[in-house]
Amino acid sequence: MQKKILITILLAVSMAIITPLCFSGQDDSKKVTFTDLIATTSETHLILFGVINNSFTEEMISGVKSGVPVHFSFFIELFQKENNVEQLLTEMEFRHTMTYDTLKDSYKVELGEINNKIVLLQDLKDTQKTMSEVNGVKVIELTNLVPDKTYLLKIKASLFEKTLPLSLHRILPFTWWDRETKWHSLEFNY
Repeated sequence: MQKKILITILLAVSMAIITPLCFSGQDDSKKVTFTDLIATTSETHLILFGVINNSFTEEMISGVKSGVPVHFSFFIELFQKENNVEQLLTEMEFRHTMTYDTLKDSYKVELGEINNKIVLLQDLKDTQKTMSEVNGVKVIELTNLVPDKTYLLKIKASLFEKTLPLSLHRILPFTWWDRETKWHSLEFNY
C-alpha cells in the first residue's frame, strides 16, 4: 500500500513539473532557421560556421531552470556534385547540451563537436549564443576534396529533445514539442 502511495506522489509531482513545459503554446510565427552559414578551409580541413535563429523559447528556459537539460542535435552532410548527381562524402552528428546549476546560478554547455568540451557561463544570453552557434566544425579533411569540383553542404538541427527520467515518456499520454530546422544548404566550389 505504501509503495502505491509513493508512486502516486512521485507521478503527481512529475506531472506538476512537466505539464506546464509540455502543453504551453508555441509561437509558430518565429521559424527556426540557420543563418550566417560559411564553409571555409583551415590548413587541413573544411570547416563550417553558422547560427540558429529563434532557437530558444520561454518554455525551454523554464525547463532548464527546473533541472531539465536542453539538447540541440546537429546533422551535417557533405556531397560532391557532378552531372546533377550528388555523392555523399561524409555525414556527422553532434550535440550541444545545456544545464543549469541552481546553487552556483550558472549554466553549463557541453559541445559535442569539440570532444564534449564544457563551457561554464553566468549570463543566459551568452549561454543561448553558445548553444546556437556552429563554430568551426571540422567537416572533412581537405585531402578528401577534389579541386575544381562542386560540393553541397547540408545542415539541420533538432532542438529541445527532452527526455523524462525513468522512461516516463513511454507511459505519459502527451508528446514533446521538439523543434527542428529544415535542411539548409550551401553550395560551393573547391
